[in-house]
Amino acid sequence: MPEEDKDQETPQEGEGQAKKSKKTMIIVIVVVVLILAAGIPLAYFALSKGSSEDGEADKDAAKHAPEVLVEGYDDEDEYDENEEPLGAIFPMETLVVNLSGGRYIRCQIQLEFEKRTIPKRFYSRLVPIKDALIKLLTTRTEKDVLTAKGKETLKEDIKDVVNEILKKQEVKRVYFTQFVVR
Repeated sequence: MPEEDKDQETPQEGEGQAKKSKKTMIIVIVVVVLILAAGIPLAYFALSKGSSEDGEADKDAAKHAPEVLVEGYDDEDEYDENEEPLGAIFPMETLVVNLSGGRYIRCQIQLEFEKRTIPKRFYSRLVPIKDALIKLLTTRTEKDVLTAKGKETLKEDIKDVVNEILKKQEVKRVYFTQFVVR
């Protein structure tokens, strides 16, 4: 009988340990929930109070500080009679394209706009513009792009293509900031 008693005690001890571990798990879960329930609102109020004070300090500083203007804002007054102010300039990504005839060109194009701001429609049409520029460059040969006249013609063609996609004469000038033919 002593052996039978040992066998019977083992399952009861296992059940007791399982009950203890379940109780421990429930207690841990309850403690975590209470901490989160109390901590989230406290953190929210602490953070929101700090940011509103910062916002008020920023407003006070803005009232007392001189008006901040973009660099070059009044540049138009400094130009000579024959000079005109620069418009907004947008740097396109560097393009690496195969030229007609087996060579390739790596160039970076900068577009200057008529106004001092870049039109909103330009950003929404950036992918078609890049595609059109790649198509345009692939039609050129090495001889077309290596001469000064060829580069000027290419600039005019780029300007025309971009303005055609924008449906308005927005681009005033085109600049090359990188130009390598290999």
